[in-house]
Amino acid sequence: MRSDYKIILDLIPENSKVLDIGCSDGELISLLENKNISAQGVELNQEKVISCLEKGLDVIHGDINVMVEDFPYNQFDYCILTQTIQAVQKPDVLLNTLKKIGKNIIVGFNNSARLSKVLSFLVSGSFDSLLKKSNSDQWYNTDYIHPCSIKDFKKLALDLDLRIINTFDVNNQKKFLNGKIPSNLFCREVLFHIAND
Repeated sequence: MRSDYKIILDLIPENSKVLDIGCSDGELISLLENKNISAQGVELNQEKVISCLEKGLDVIHGDINVMVEDFPYNQFDYCILTQTIQAVQKPDVLLNTLKKIGKNIIVGFNNSARLSKVLSFLVSGSFDSLLKKSNSDQWYNTDYIHPCSIKDFKKLALDLDLRIINTFDVNNQKKFLNGKIPSNLFCREVLFHIAND
C-alpha cells in the first residue's frame, strides 16, 4: 500500500462520503470502501475507468478540470487529490470548486522544491529533473504541468481562504499540526488536509 494511502485511511472516519479525483486504478477507493466509507472516483484515462468498473467501483469517466463543477454543493465529506494537483489545468479554480462540494480537501504531491531536485536541476540544467514522474517522462510529455513546492501550495491555500488543518511528511509518516508545514527543502512528498475557513 502507498504511504499516502495509509495516512488518508487513518484521517478519514467511517461512514464518510468521499470523492477521489484522478482515482487511477481505484486502489484508494477499494481501501476506503473496506473501511465502510462511501467513495466515488473521477478519472480521465478510459482504460483505468474500465478497470475500476470491472472491480465494481463507482467511477465516472471525464475531465476533472470541468466535471467537478456538476456535483451538488456539500455533497462530500472529503475530496481527495493525490498526485493530481500538478496535472490539472487550473489548480486554483479546481480547489475553489472543491471547497463548495466538499467539507474537507486532501491534497498530496511530490515537492518540486526539495533540495535533491533543485540540485539535480542546477547540475543537469534540464527541466526533466524537476518535472518527470518516471524514467519515460520528458519535460514536453509529462503530466506535471504545474510543478509545486510546499511553500507554493501553502500560499495558494491561504490565498483561497482555505485553512490548513494538518500536513504530513508522507515518506517519514510525520504529522504537523495547526498550519505548520514540513521542510520545503527536505520533504519529498507532502499531504495537506485543508478545509474552508
